[in-house]
Amino acid sequence: MSIDLAKIRSRMPSYNPNSTLDDRILWLPSSNGIYSVTSAMESLRTPHPFVSWYKIVWFPQNIPRMGFILWLAIKGRLSTSDRVQHYDPQVVTTCVLCNSQAETHAHIFFECLYSNAIWT
Repeated sequence: MSIDLAKIRSRMPSYNPNSTLDDRILWLPSSNGIYSVTSAMESLRTPHPFVSWYKIVWFPQNIPRMGFILWLAIKGRLSTSDRVQHYDPQVVTTCVLCNSQAETHAHIFFECLYSNAIWT
């Protein structure tokens, strides 16, 4: 297959660059034209309003690992055995702290006698 460059060029709009000016790189998603990781992230992510509890999790002195674990707990996404059982039916779902009920978010934080004794 042969490409007819003259045909392609005839369909393109004419453009005569100004040869007296130097070329420069612009990052269009940024208002100042300068690339930064922040501007790249902002151009990729979909903005959402802040949730009411965000300051409890993400505050200046937080330990990122602990903030992440708390965020997972608030969202109900910790890897409790009842959740893991969806992927692996062989998993034992009994709470490892009290050995009496299934390990769920509600049980670990509110119903387990062992964790209740620690919190009170």
